[in-house]
Amino acid sequence: MGLQQKAYRSAGWSGLGGIVSNSLELIKYVILARLLNPADFGLLAMAMVIISLGRIFADGGTSNAVIHYRNHTGRQLSTLYWINIGAGLLLFALVYVTAPLFASFYGEPEVGQLLRLGGLILPLYAAGALYEVMLRKELAFKYITISESFSSLAGLVTAVVLALSGFGAYSLIWAHLASAGILSLLYIVNGIRSWSPSLCFHPSEVGPHVNFGLFQMGDRGLSVYATRIDQLIIGRFFGAEILGAYHLAYHLVLFPISRLSPLLNRVAFPVFSSRQDNDPVLRNGYLKLMRAMISLTAPLFLLAALSAPWLVPLLFGEGWELAAALIPLMAAIGLLRMAGNPSGNIVLAKGRARLLFLWNLGTAVFSTLVFLAGAQYSVQVLLWMYLGSNVLYFAVGQTVMVNMIIGLSWARFLGATAGVAGILVVSWAVALAGRNLVLAGFGEPGDPVMVAIVALLFLIVYLPLLWRTQAGFIREFLDALRK
Repeated sequence: MGLQQKAYRSAGWSGLGGIVSNSLELIKYVILARLLNPADFGLLAMAMVIISLGRIFADGGTSNAVIHYRNHTGRQLSTLYWINIGAGLLLFALVYVTAPLFASFYGEPEVGQLLRLGGLILPLYAAGALYEVMLRKELAFKYITISESFSSLAGLVTAVVLALSGFGAYSLIWAHLASAGILSLLYIVNGIRSWSPSLCFHPSEVGPHVNFGLFQMGDRGLSVYATRIDQLIIGRFFGAEILGAYHLAYHLVLFPISRLSPLLNRVAFPVFSSRQDNDPVLRNGYLKLMRAMISLTAPLFLLAALSAPWLVPLLFGEGWELAAALIPLMAAIGLLRMAGNPSGNIVLAKGRARLLFLWNLGTAVFSTLVFLAGAQYSVQVLLWMYLGSNVLYFAVGQTVMVNMIIGLSWARFLGATAGVAGILVVSWAVALAGRNLVLAGFGEPGDPVMVAIVALLFLIVYLPLLWRTQAGFIREFLDALRK
C-alpha cells in the first residue's frame, strides 16, 4: 500500500475514532448535566487545567522525537520508556504536593482533593505513551481507534455510575482515571508482543531525542496553557458556577477541535515527516489537510452557533442559559483555531521545534494579558477579546510557520480553501435566514424542531454544493480507503 493510501486509510480510522469518542463524550455530558450542577463541572475544569498541563510533560517530551527520527535501537527505546515513567511519577508527586496551593488560588478547597486524585492520570498516561507513539509512527490507527473507543466507553460508564451514587465532581475525575488506565493497558498489551523495555538506561544515546523533546515539552506546555488560560482565569475571577457553564459550552463547541483536529494532525505529522525534504509534496499535503479539516469540522461549529438557544436546553436541560449565550462566540474562536492547528505539523516535520516553542511562548503571554484584561469586565467581553487575538494568531502563524517554511503563497492557500469556505458561508446564510423566517412566522416551535430545522436547512445546501465542487477530492479519499 502506498504512503498516500496509508495516510488516507489512517485518516479514515482516526476520523472514525474521533466521531466515536466525541459521541461518547457528548453522551456523558448530556447525562451528567442532568445529574450534576454547574459548580461540579467548574470544580472539574479547575483541576483539569493543571492535570492537562502535567500530561504534556508525562512523556518527557520525546514522543514526537520518536516519529521525527526514523531509526531507533532497542536500548534507545528502553531509555525513552523509562524517561516517560520517571516523568509521570515525578509529575504526580509535584501535583500532589502543590495541590493545596492551587486550591488556594481558586478559593475552592475541594480542588486540592480533586487534584491529588486526578494526578494519578499522569503516570497512567506515561506507561502507555511510547507504545501509542510507535503505533502512530506505523500509521496503525485502526488499533488506536478501537482502544480509544473502549477507553471512552469506560469513562462514560464510570462517570454515570458514580454520579448516580452521589460522587459529584469526583465522578468526573474517576471517569478520566478509568479512561487513562484502560487506554494505556490496551496499548501495552498490543505493543509488548513486538517490543518490551529492557532494564537499561543510557541517556547519552538519546541526546537528540531529549533536545528535541525539551522544546516539545515547552511548546506543548505553552500550547495547552494558551488554550486553557481562559478556564484558569475564569475560575479565579468568576467562580466555579460560571466556569461550569463555560466548561460545558467549551465541550460542546471547542471540544471537536481538541479531538477531531489533532486526530487528523497525528496522521499528518508522520506522513509529513517521511517527506520532510520535499517542499512541493508538503505544500500539496498541507492544502489537502486544510480542505479536509475545514470540510469536516467547520459545519459543526456553524451548526452549534446557529442552534445554540435550542440545542443546549434540548441536550442538557434547564439551568445552562449562560452556556447557550457563549456558544456563538466560541464557535467563531473554534473556526480560527481549527484553521491554524495544522501548521504545527509542518514546523515539526521540518525539525523546527524551537520555532514552535517560541511561537507558543508569545501567544501564551499575549493570551494571558488578553484574558486578564477581559476578566475585569465579563466572561462575554473576555471571549470577544480572545476572538480578536485568534484572528491575529491565524494570520501571523500561517505566514511564519507555513508559508515561509515550505514556500506556500497566500494566493495559493486562499485559492485552495476558497471553494469550501464559500460553500460554508452560503450554507450558513441560508440556515440563518430560514431560522429567522420560522421564528417570525411561527414563534418558537420547540427545541427539537428548531434544532432539526437549522440542521436540515444547512445540510441540504452544504452537502450538494460540497459534492459538486469537491467530488474529485472526496472520491480520491474514498478510493484510498477501499483499497
